[in-house]
Amino acid sequence: MTIRGLLVAGGVVSAVCVACAGATGGAAADGGSSGAAVQSCGELADSARQEVDAVLQAHRACTTASDCEGVGFSASCFDSCARALRKDGAAAFKAAQDKVDKAQCAQFAKQGCKLTIPPCAPPSAVACVSGVCTN
Repeated sequence: MTIRGLLVAGGVVSAVCVACAGATGGAAADGGSSGAAVQSCGELADSARQEVDAVLQAHRACTTASDCEGVGFSASCFDSCARALRKDGAAAFKAAQDKVDKAQCAQFAKQGCKLTIPPCAPPSAVACVSGVCTN
């Protein structure tokens, strides 16, 4: 919703929404004059999730279940249910988590974004199904 739309909606609503613009990924408090595009909280979390997922997907091929292990598919700005990957991909996966924690997730925290933790069933045992680590 634009500022104009907020003003039309009513004074109390507009004051609340303008005050929460930073937490929801709205424009920077200085009007966005830093020159960098401000990403929303959702965009930052999605970007981090996609980057970590790309590494996960690159390390899922397996021959047997013993090739695989379960990992927490998360970083400090997103959380998803556990996944399985090939054991030798664990270091690359951890490096991807660390990378997004220092980049997208640092900005996520700076903007006052809130982490959403999804409800997840306990992870099942890892397996190698059709050459892919799964759980």
